[in-house]
Amino acid sequence: MKKEKIIIGTLILTVATTSVRFIGMFFRIYLAGTLGAEGMGLYQLILSFYFLMVTFATSGIRVAISKLISEEIALGNYANAKNVLRQAVGLSLFTGITAGVILYFFAPYIGSNILNDERTILPLLYLAPSLPIMAISNCYKGYFYALGKVSQPSIIQIIEQLTRISLIIFLMDYYLPKGLEYGCVAIAIGMTAEEIIALFLIWFLYICDKKAKWKSNKKGNNMIIKILSISLPISGTSYLNSILRTVENTLIPVRLLLYGLSSEMAISLYGMVKGMVLPILFFPSSILTSLSSILIPSVAGDNAVSNEKRVSRTLSQVLHFTAISGILVVAVFVAFPNEIALAVYKDSQVGIMIKIISYVCPFMYLNMVISSMLNALGEQFSSFKVNIIESILKISIVYFFVPIYGFKAYLFALFITTILNTILYLIRLLQVSCILFDVSNWIFKPIIAAAIALVISKYSFSLFIRNSGNIISLISSIIILCLLYLMGLIVSKSVRLDSIYEMKKSLFR
Repeated sequence: MKKEKIIIGTLILTVATTSVRFIGMFFRIYLAGTLGAEGMGLYQLILSFYFLMVTFATSGIRVAISKLISEEIALGNYANAKNVLRQAVGLSLFTGITAGVILYFFAPYIGSNILNDERTILPLLYLAPSLPIMAISNCYKGYFYALGKVSQPSIIQIIEQLTRISLIIFLMDYYLPKGLEYGCVAIAIGMTAEEIIALFLIWFLYICDKKAKWKSNKKGNNMIIKILSISLPISGTSYLNSILRTVENTLIPVRLLLYGLSSEMAISLYGMVKGMVLPILFFPSSILTSLSSILIPSVAGDNAVSNEKRVSRTLSQVLHFTAISGILVVAVFVAFPNEIALAVYKDSQVGIMIKIISYVCPFMYLNMVISSMLNALGEQFSSFKVNIIESILKISIVYFFVPIYGFKAYLFALFITTILNTILYLIRLLQVSCILFDVSNWIFKPIIAAAIALVISKYSFSLFIRNSGNIISLISSIIILCLLYLMGLIVSKSVRLDSIYEMKKSLFR
């Protein structure tokens, strides 16, 4: 595949992913306003187990399809390429049906004994049919990725999102008056309908695709062993990660009950952080997610030809950009936590949590980007080990200390594990690359610039609010903060104007 095609494909996928995230963020705001903190907690609790079953149904298969079909086409083995897709669909149908059956028949036990809330049972039942459907459509998406045709699955991704949102909003007025449980049922129906639409569209695009009509006089080989040899290691790591995340998510409300909170308060606090605060804090990371998507093919290509100088330069520039972006986000959320919470959720209590948790944003963002860097350098197992350490530590803190210290212990767990994760990631990155972490230009100077910009923008907000509405004053003050921060970085020489061009040149050459 030509490098220009890889970059164009990555950009298409990036635009689609960013669009989906924007749409999803506004939809989450709608859900938070409709369901409230307790409803969001219930929704997140359901998703925690559902995503575990999604991992079981789909994990690793799409990667195997993309890799094997690409290899077989390159070798001219069209019969084998067809067999990869055909046999992967059969395998996915088996794993998807198995996951769906488990979720459907064990939903009462899962809801009562694992999630510890019987209101989760009915939504889980409605989600069960989506698993085999998702598993099959996942195969056809892998086929298009193998051919470098990322526009088809990207368009479908946006259509999926719009279908789900439209149906949920339509159903919510009917179901929600019956209780939060039925509000989550409306969401579950929308998610299942989304998968049905996606499968129909991706299959239709497949049968219309010329490459799907490959002709070969040779009889294809049995590709199951090759598929499993790629998918099983990926699946194993994904299963373990998903299980630990599910344990962590289900433990939080349960241990808060032991601290003495009511069931409603425990679920509300959990929903506020997982369903409202963290999505807001991660929302600015859309650009970093896009950058990570572009980073992998760029760095992987240079690493394959042992171009250490270019790899080092690219990684350093991206780390620098991530660090200063994270510090800017902290400044914005510390300066205007209540104003942002009221503008988005109309809930001042969310503002308190935003201000507290925002200090960990630079570490969250660095986690995201360094993980992509390690993957690009072939260090997937290192990322896996770090994630396991983080999950076990967080689960231990939640289990032993939340019943004693309450929600403060969970916040401590979030901070300490995120920081530890970042440090371990960074240590490994420094071991396998030649980058030098510039503490002065990447950390100290940006913090000083952010502090000055924060103070001035807070003062400007107090002036704006006298003559303008809250939203206009907030947006104007955030823009001022960003501009002052950028000026501070340039004046302190933390950022050079030519470095932006250099990073663009490294990634899009």
